[in-house]
Amino acid sequence: MNTTSTVAITSTSTLTSTAIATTTSIITSTMATSISPTTSFVTSWNTSGITVAGVTDVPGVTANKFNHPFCLVLDSSRALYVTDQPNQRVQKWVVNASTGVTVAGQSNASTGITLKYLSYPSDLALDAKGNLFIVDGGNHRVVHWTMNATSATLVAGNGSAGSGNNQLSSPIGLAIDINVSTLYISDAGNHRIMKYLANATSGTVVAGGHGGGTNSSQLYNPRGVYFESSTNSLIIANNAAHNIVRWVLGATSWTLLAGSSTGLYGSTSTLLYNPSDVTLDPTGNMYVSDEGNQRIQLFLAGQSSGQTIIGVTGISGNTSQLLNTPSSFALDSQLNIYIVDYGNYRVQKFVHY
Repeated sequence: MNTTSTVAITSTSTLTSTAIATTTSIITSTMATSISPTTSFVTSWNTSGITVAGVTDVPGVTANKFNHPFCLVLDSSRALYVTDQPNQRVQKWVVNASTGVTVAGQSNASTGITLKYLSYPSDLALDAKGNLFIVDGGNHRVVHWTMNATSATLVAGNGSAGSGNNQLSSPIGLAIDINVSTLYISDAGNHRIMKYLANATSGTVVAGGHGGGTNSSQLYNPRGVYFESSTNSLIIANNAAHNIVRWVLGATSWTLLAGSSTGLYGSTSTLLYNPSDVTLDPTGNMYVSDEGNQRIQLFLAGQSSGQTIIGVTGISGNTSQLLNTPSSFALDSQLNIYIVDYGNYRVQKFVHY
């Protein structure tokens, strides 16, 4: 039976339109939802998901299956691009398809260090021409893979783990300023975010880089990262610190948006547990994949208390209403939510009403 979850939150903050350029989605049309700073924000999603890619609880290497999918991005046609981590590939699923097509890496799960291979790809982003930037985590690099190509070009890192400005260590997240093709890379092993300009051979530390920790000058295993152009800042899923923080480019420390400032984790409406991904909608509302709590949380702009809109707090499972380690997600232009359900080997779509 299809059920609906309704969220009603009153806002007293000023909301502004935000241009989206994110690790998980690029929204290309205007939302129909109208939100006023003096009225309630009322929206709803079907609480039963639809499996749009993969086979629930069945891993595999065939074209209709994943083996622990990790991150996704949507293009303007709502085709999904999904990193299929242990299968060492990126799969493209067009709308209503029953199988995916390998568009990066090798379809047979083979891996290597040359540029025709991927090794545990994590995040990805589309450039303005629809080509892919891919975080090739196991190879400690980011590559650019054009459509229909059989190999990639190297854009960040040198293939060896390290802490130099031309190196990465287990990179995991990615955001793009699509207007200038600047990349922001979550360099998890170095607890920092690296900025790479187009065609640069080395990057610049723009957040963290002072070891892992919970001080406001530190990051702790940063995962998903979102570039907000209107504020020239990064919004970071600070995974091991159990919070979401804003780091204005050029600043030396972060400000807290959600979760605990001291590394405390929990399952209440104000706490998070290993958040893995974050994005904003065009009115500034924030969505968080609260991975350890098996849920997606919605934070109205300016609010630090969240509302569970998908999943059941603290309960994992493989039914249509449950998640098992939601590692990443994306919004389309109608606020439908596509979730990488890592532990269930599938992508679930939750329809917005």
